[in-house]
Amino acid sequence: MLWHDIHLAGTGAWIPRIRPRQGTSSQSPADVNEYLSAARSTGDTAAEMAGRAALQALRDSGRGSSELSLIAHAGYRDDDHYTPVTYLQRVLNAPHALSVEIGAASNGGAAALVSAAEHLTARPEARAALITAGSLSSRLHDDRLEDEAGIVVGDGAAAAVLTREPGYARLITTTHTSAPHLENLSRGTLTLQDFRLRRRMLLEDTGVAPYLTSLRECTHVSVLAALGEAELTPSDISHTLVIAMGAPVIDVLLTGPPLFLSRTKSSWAFGRHTGHAGACDILLALNHLLRTKQPAPGEHILLISFGMGFRWTIAVLQTTERPDAR
Repeated sequence: MLWHDIHLAGTGAWIPRIRPRQGTSSQSPADVNEYLSAARSTGDTAAEMAGRAALQALRDSGRGSSELSLIAHAGYRDDDHYTPVTYLQRVLNAPHALSVEIGAASNGGAAALVSAAEHLTARPEARAALITAGSLSSRLHDDRLEDEAGIVVGDGAAAAVLTREPGYARLITTTHTSAPHLENLSRGTLTLQDFRLRRRMLLEDTGVAPYLTSLRECTHVSVLAALGEAELTPSDISHTLVIAMGAPVIDVLLTGPPLFLSRTKSSWAFGRHTGHAGACDILLALNHLLRTKQPAPGEHILLISFGMGFRWTIAVLQTTERPDAR
């Protein structure tokens, strides 16, 4: 899907305390995946962190809450706020905005981005749309994913404001791919663990290694479609943002033909410190890129997002203004 006059006007993030991992001499799955640490909340809920990130994004964009036509919030199994987006409406004082929750698991942040772009395109009178994502994954998983699948989960929140008027970057294109034959990996079965019932996913038993071929193929199809629509090649990409699923997985998805992208030039250098923060990964990486790398106007940013189910959302943006130019 090619987009016209859809721009990224501001971003925000809330990252709780980063806690270093304790390495193991036996090379645990998490050590193999090269995680260094994880962000862990000690009291804030996912929605509360999302509220802080949203306020940052609004300030960064120069927009007021009265200008918001849409608030789209991506979360995953939020037991504290069954309707987190209405909490955000209250915090932001935006009762007039259309408010929706986005699922899509770890792909939620990118899915919210597309929803906001569609909203602005479909409603010519809309001036701005806010997307947020919040994760309190560490409490949900009880470190079982780290112990058995090698995925170190993290907490945090991120937000972005999309507008019709020029901002940091313009959205060029997005593509979607699904692999529903892998949906069984995210089915939950109740098991008794430590004298309590716990919902356990098949992915926790198998890890992602048996499915890397499917993940790689779907990623390549989606990325090449997005680049083709934008009339770009992989060599035109200056920055690659990826889900923080571990170094070996990212290597399989990015390196070699036909993409020839590099993990060392991706957002993994950031994600290995925060941990996999569910639907927040892509938006956290985007905020970090703009705040630290200061990409020059004209550079292309590739977002590679996917989540359980499995669903992919790929986006290409072109930077138009340095954040420090404001």
